[in-house]
Amino acid sequence: MKTITIRRLDLQFDANQSTKGSTEQQARQALELINLTLQREPSGLGAQLFAHPDEIEVESGESAA
Repeated sequence: MKTITIRRLDLQFDANQSTKGSTEQQARQALELINLTLQREPSGLGAQLFAHPDEIEVESGESAA
């Protein structure tokens, strides 16, 4: 199997709608959902995404009023 590494990949999703818990927990849950889709047969890639906890950053799209 060939491995391709992407050093920086941004993921945007409505965290509070799709996941629960701390920021790190929400990131892990999102990756689990994506990995399930990537591995789904018959059209799945058999791929997995990995995130290193020290590389998880959170930017809020909410503006202060």
